[in-house]
Amino acid sequence: SQAQRAALLEEGVANAATREEQEREMAAQRSEQEAAKASLEEKVQGLEAELAKLRSDEGGLMNEAEEYQTHLEEELAESQAQRAALLEEGAALADEREGLEQEMAAQRTEQEAAKAALDEKVSGLEAEVERLRFEESGKTTEAEEYQTHL
Repeated sequence: SQAQRAALLEEGVANAATREEQEREMAAQRSEQEAAKASLEEKVQGLEAELAKLRSDEGGLMNEAEEYQTHLEEELAESQAQRAALLEEGAALADEREGLEQEMAAQRTEQEAAKAALDEKVSGLEAEVERLRFEESGKTTEAEEYQTHL
């Protein structure tokens, strides 16, 4: 009975050590996956920014921009394929990944709301500046007329 107990305790200790090692490995895989995902998202954002710049170019650059756009879309497709492969590799961490994605979506929503509020504030400030410039130009004209009168 004591030997069985000792064996069970040994097995429990070994199981705990194995579980801790698995948890460390899962955490390392999670970190690697998050870093890879962030890198891919950064690359996608960079590619999208370049694509937007090309779309704004005019004239003779249009043909070149279209070719470059095709190249960027191929890179984007390749990046998306890599991302899909990474997501498949992380299938064992699906629950944790889903929680992370929900948190990121909430943060994006918060950031978009904050950006919209800032954009609205900037628009209001620009309108106020324009109004003040208009008033100032009117006052300058009045001062010039008054000076001419004097």
